[in-house]
Amino acid sequence: MTGSATGYRVAPARLDTAAGEYGTRADALATAQSAVAGEKVPAAAFGKVSESAAAAKTFEKTMTELGSKLGDHVARVKKLQSGLTESAAGYRRADAQVAAMYRALMPEDPLPKAGNPAGIGGAADTGVWGQAIAANRAKVADALTAERSRLAQLTDQDEIARSQARIKLYEDILANHRQILKFDPSGNGRIAELVGHIEPGTRNVGLFVPGVNTQMSNFDAYAGLGRSLVAADPTGRTAMVVWADGVFPQNPVVQGPDASYAQTMAPDLKHFTDDLRGEISSHAGDDVTLTAIGHSYGGATVGLAETQGLDVDRVLHVESAGMGHGVWSPSDLPASQAGVQRFSMTAPLDPIEIAQGNAWGLEWTGIGHGADPDTFPGVTELETGRDASGNELWGLSSHSDVLKPGSESWTNMYRVITGGPTTANGTFDPHGILENGVEFLNDGGVLR
Repeated sequence: MTGSATGYRVAPARLDTAAGEYGTRADALATAQSAVAGEKVPAAAFGKVSESAAAAKTFEKTMTELGSKLGDHVARVKKLQSGLTESAAGYRRADAQVAAMYRALMPEDPLPKAGNPAGIGGAADTGVWGQAIAANRAKVADALTAERSRLAQLTDQDEIARSQARIKLYEDILANHRQILKFDPSGNGRIAELVGHIEPGTRNVGLFVPGVNTQMSNFDAYAGLGRSLVAADPTGRTAMVVWADGVFPQNPVVQGPDASYAQTMAPDLKHFTDDLRGEISSHAGDDVTLTAIGHSYGGATVGLAETQGLDVDRVLHVESAGMGHGVWSPSDLPASQAGVQRFSMTAPLDPIEIAQGNAWGLEWTGIGHGADPDTFPGVTELETGRDASGNELWGLSSHSDVLKPGSESWTNMYRVITGGPTTANGTFDPHGILENGVEFLNDGGVLR
């Protein structure tokens, strides 16, 4: 807490820090308690005299009493830690509720102001989505409290690392007022985030769907991709939604070929996209291009959502598992998808090639993800090229490296979203100039 002439202001982050310190103390005391509890000596440890057994018994009694006292201290310190974390969550929840109340009273003024190029407080921060963001902020605060308590009980190092990653994500969401549209911390976690703002002047919106191994603990890597794509537009006319609001397969070999995960997520993705299109229409108008990007298993999910009429203007498959279970030709897609522009990119020797266009003769069992996006009729195949250091993208590492800013694949991704010139099949394709008047050169430079 910090003092002032009118009272005190509570800083939840400082409460979190204090809680962390108490947690460290509790761990140290618990270690000491375990060591003490394990101290035992044989009856003859003090020599072969009649008093030896009595001395050993006295020693054991002393250690037992000391262990009990240490246990009481551990319990008290953990209680203090829990109280501090719950207090921090309570203050954050109250802050979020008050902010939502005041935001509801403010008139919508979504146009970016000087010194506010990101459009903080824009139209997408109000209405239904604004309410969802405020509600999810309170949920994140509660999840942070629960995860801190859970971490204190973990012993498995992998679980500890995942828990720490979740805590770091939750803290960053709260500290930076990130726009969380969907949030469920149960299981591996489900989450969706809006990066940037949907407002008058917005011209490009991207919708990114990740793939195998996606969970709450690694979501920020994909959110970072969204931030990099939004930041790349100097006019501020691009927004991104990173959608991980589903149960993703966690094993690429055992679960990766299974279409059931995509079959479950596709309807949810379709409904979410309908809502997203409504937000765009309400706050930015109808002159906005919406691009769905599916990475790895996410490509198969986007593909299946297309079979249900996914309302997007462009689709980009990135290292995609396929066009979607049962999609082998354009005739397998509904008439609503006839005008969708489609692009695909796959780095050489990415093992995902094994899955592309391969049902292993087991499609009837729910195995496989349909046609290879790179060769699907009407799809423009793009180069993945080189990374930011000039090294060619290929092999196993390329599966994720294609998403890294500065790579040619990332540049092609940005250009698909913004309608800029792309590099297709090793040839610079100058079709489509950015509506915001910025044209990119093949080497990544900018002409203004």
